Amino acid sequence: MLKAMLIVTAISGVGDYSVEMPSMKQCLDARIAITKQDDSVKTLCVPKADETVKVREFFNIFMDMISTMKEMEYENEYNLGEENCKRPFGSIDCTE
Repeated sequence: MLKAMLIVTAISGVGDYSVEMPSMKQCLDARIAITKQDDSVKTLCVPKADETVKVREFFNIFMDMISTMKEMEYENEYNLGEENCKRPFGSIDCTE
């Protein structure tokens, strides 16, 4: 769902008003209703990103990094796949 912000500016210089709307459709409907009341008023619907989605994406990336580090630590600690393998920290390849 796309959230939107309705910005209303009166030409008379009274000021700007903004209202957060739950969807773009509701914002556009409100914009039409405001314009019917007064043609001189300027209205604008601006899409607004959902902050929870951004935070969730950030934590997903962070958790993927932690999982990768744990896998590398496990592989390095137990020398999986090759005997007498020495791996420098952070490396997957063996060095002799």
